[in-house]
Amino acid sequence: MTIEEIEALRPRKAVLYLRVSSKKQTETAIDIDKDGNSIATQRDICKQKAEAVNADIIEEFVEPGVSAQTIEKRPVFQALLTFLQDNRDVDYVIVYARSRAFRNFTDAAITRRHLDKLGVRLLSAREDFGEGTYAEAMEAVTDIMNQVQNQLSGEDIRIKMRNKAVNGGTVGKARLGYLNIRKDIDGRMINSVGLDEVRAPLVLKAFELYATGLYSIEQLEATMADLGLTSRRTARFPEGPVSASKLHHMLKDPYYVGYVIYKGDAYPGRHEPIIGQDLFDQVQEVMSSRSGAGTRDRIHNHFLKGMLYCGKCFKLGRESRVVYMQAKGRGGTIHEYFFCRARQEGQCDLPYLPAYLVEDSVAESYGRLVLDKDFERDVRTRLEEALLGEQQDLKAMYAKYTNQLNEVEAKEGRLVDMAADGILPPSKIREKMHELRVQRSRIEDSLANIGEEIAVGGQLLTKAIDQIADPKAYYEKATDKVRRLLNESFFHRFFVYQDGAVGADLNQPFDDIFAAQAAYRSTKSSRAVLVPGSAQSPEIGAVLGVSGVLTGQFLDTKNGADFSTPSLLFKLKSIYSNHGSNKATLVGLTGFEPATP
Repeated sequence: MTIEEIEALRPRKAVLYLRVSSKKQTETAIDIDKDGNSIATQRDICKQKAEAVNADIIEEFVEPGVSAQTIEKRPVFQALLTFLQDNRDVDYVIVYARSRAFRNFTDAAITRRHLDKLGVRLLSAREDFGEGTYAEAMEAVTDIMNQVQNQLSGEDIRIKMRNKAVNGGTVGKARLGYLNIRKDIDGRMINSVGLDEVRAPLVLKAFELYATGLYSIEQLEATMADLGLTSRRTARFPEGPVSASKLHHMLKDPYYVGYVIYKGDAYPGRHEPIIGQDLFDQVQEVMSSRSGAGTRDRIHNHFLKGMLYCGKCFKLGRESRVVYMQAKGRGGTIHEYFFCRARQEGQCDLPYLPAYLVEDSVAESYGRLVLDKDFERDVRTRLEEALLGEQQDLKAMYAKYTNQLNEVEAKEGRLVDMAADGILPPSKIREKMHELRVQRSRIEDSLANIGEEIAVGGQLLTKAIDQIADPKAYYEKATDKVRRLLNESFFHRFFVYQDGAVGADLNQPFDDIFAAQAAYRSTKSSRAVLVPGSAQSPEIGAVLGVSGVLTGQFLDTKNGADFSTPSLLFKLKSIYSNHGSNKATLVGLTGFEPATP
């Protein structure tokens, strides 16, 4: 016998790579094989292939339930490559089909180069292309088609999932408080979602308790564990108390109100809601007050959390929050404090301030939100006059827009005639018609919205002035929840200083109202109008109550500019600074027409 014939009779060595893409496939017919029927079938077919090439199987790699599209995300496949690196006498890697090993052409090409360096050949038990150049080409074509099929399957699944969500179906496993069930619909058993009679009432209780505002997430976790709310048992985890993170996620989920969320869109669900919309909204308000604006939902809660910043740090050009804390004294007494977060890092020496000092200073800020009676009367009179005066201008604008609309209609008629006579090519006609349709749409929108922006601006300022009647008295009598809402309405944030004094920047339109009052006072006393935000403006400094630190600074720190920046249709401060007609300042700065100077 020749050397080639002897070599051909030498037993080869092979390893098997067996894989399914979902865990469910490994649970089929486990009484026949512990790895499931699919893995068992692959093993039998691969053994037959090994016998056909005279190879002994020395190792088997099973990767169940890993739906990864790239080989880097498959730990068992990576272990296979390591094994081949350590055992250089392996001749073959046998797979059931190339699609079991590769989902894209790139992975197949990289693996082939790696195996070629090790002298190992990949064999498919289901696809025998032989050897040579044409065989390699067929393998490459197969890998490309597997990639295409994988992408098409993914798109098909996404389309079906969206369609299911649009029609109110639950995507994924049932939420806590629900169960995946089988339901008889017209004689057919279909998968559906039903209420968990044990857990659903407890889920409702969790929402009700949290809506009171008396429970933090940690407290709610302990309380619900005592009441018996548990997670469902899974193959990986036993039944147990619901964690704080899962409760937090549950409390934000609109699914419990009856909606299905898919890719950021909400659709009415077919499942039965556990809670009502009003209760869900109350829970979101509590979460917003604790988790919004940088706060954390912890046991220690305070209505000022998230709105306090260190004034000393702000003056130095950095932003640092003032944090709320509770400390227990020797006699068991609870003491409440605020301190600068930068203090923990040694960057600030603002002392620990008793909470009552800061609370009193915030209340005093409302005492400075007072309008002069003569200024208030003057503002209301000017608003009424301005709105009446706008009616004539609106009539002129309406006539102008109507004439423009008639011109567009005439141009459209001429284009139709040109198209009928063949004067212009169809492509040019379509282009011109598109331009006219856009122009018509803009004019019609302008006609529909004439006067609306100005009316809304006037109503906004009127309501804001009404709210400043006596805000301090209302604030002092309000509950902590209402106080927080008032703070968020009037103020953007507060700045805390050395002795517990508080400065603030106002939200719109209140910032503009008090800037206008300062200009009004200056006008009455025949003094020059001072620049808003300057240290020379005592009226604005009085609004802040900064107690000498950053006196008069009243910056809109949200936008990095002072409050004279145009942002509302009505700018009262401009009216009182111009000393002239107020009509120009009341015209909207945006719209179909160019901005009015």
